[in-house]
Amino acid sequence: MKIDAVDLEIVRILSEDARASYSGIAKVVGVSVGTVRNRINHMRAAQMLRFNVWLDPYRSGLGVNATLLLKVRAGELDGVIAALVALDETGYVATVAGAHDAQLDAFCRDVPHLSRFIHEKVQKIEGVTEVTTHLVTDIKYESSINLLGIIDQME
Repeated sequence: MKIDAVDLEIVRILSEDARASYSGIAKVVGVSVGTVRNRINHMRAAQMLRFNVWLDPYRSGLGVNATLLLKVRAGELDGVIAALVALDETGYVATVAGAHDAQLDAFCRDVPHLSRFIHEKVQKIEGVTEVTTHLVTDIKYESSINLLGIIDQME
């Protein structure tokens, strides 16, 4: 599915306020409420658009956040990713290009929980050959996409 300027404007509005109403979006974009609803439904069906609730572990007092960079044995990346996704502590998983093969953001109750997560779960996944851990000390900004930068480059 290819997105156009209307889709990008809808996503820009939602990225600023995920609770924006269809009618409010329609007024700003200059299209009908039905068009907004259909565009959002199509983007969601294509898994291009997802709505997530994100709770900052530090500001909420719920625990610690760490980014893990993993090296994976050749041919085993899909299995490792599936195993990482299945873990309760996993908040985000991506494959990456460069010195590592995968990135994982983990959310744990405390540092001992993080240590157990790394040593008893992640390192024991078949195919994981190395884990580099970075403890996140403060989250300064969180966004799923830099939409304004993308829109400016497309025009």
